[in-house]
Amino acid sequence: MKNLETMKRWIVWLVIASLFAVACVFLSQWQFNRRAEAVARIELIQNNFDQSPVELSSLISGDELAKSDEWRPVKLTGHFEPQKSVLVRNRPYNGQPGFLQVIPFVLIDGSTVAIETGWLPTGNKQDSPDVIPLPDQEQRSIVARLRPTEPTLGRDAPAGQLGTINVESLIKKVALDGKVFRNFYARASENYAGSDFPKILSKPDLNEGNHLSYALQWILFALMAFGALWWAISQEQQAKRIAANPNFVPKKRKKVGDDDKAAEDAIS
Repeated sequence: MKNLETMKRWIVWLVIASLFAVACVFLSQWQFNRRAEAVARIELIQNNFDQSPVELSSLISGDELAKSDEWRPVKLTGHFEPQKSVLVRNRPYNGQPGFLQVIPFVLIDGSTVAIETGWLPTGNKQDSPDVIPLPDQEQRSIVARLRPTEPTLGRDAPAGQLGTINVESLIKKVALDGKVFRNFYARASENYAGSDFPKILSKPDLNEGNHLSYALQWILFALMAFGALWWAISQEQQAKRIAANPNFVPKKRKKVGDDDKAAEDAIS
């Protein structure tokens, strides 16, 4: 009867360990998937970021930006509309709070592309930059890298500011009219304001993170669950044998250095 109860108890613990192991496997797979996404992102940036700039029309069909064309440099000819510039909130840079500046750029065919022109630090005494440098409205050719429009967070922002680089929100905020490319914006590759700011953002970090080590850790945790169960069962069995036979001496597992210690004791 006791053996049956013991078996039932260990079966319950086996089920618990199995459920824990299954959860660990799912978490491990999640980390493997996140690593795969990070690696794909890194490969995309490495393949596209430093390519030679091409005309926008060679990459964009209608208003859609293909995933494979993200970060591709394009050459744009037209003029900025600095009077319709906006700031995008909550964009820290190297640990310092700040904003991204976005300005509509009207191409020579009359269509408009939203250009992220760089980063500005938060002011010393207010929740906005102390100085907001702007480019002029002269016609020019610029190089910028394509990025998909960001989702809106559904939050209100002060006048002249946005919560994300969402082109639809930009259109409403500054009343853009005519043809506007809505599904992507472009990050400027150089400063056009004639000053140190806005600061052009550098190439994105290509570090894939710790996803692989975390995935392997979860697999290790799953194995440890069964190892702990086996150890507990063996300890209980050993305790029963000691209780049943007072002369029973458990085997001691050798530790590193035991043989050397025994040899030294024999010599002395």
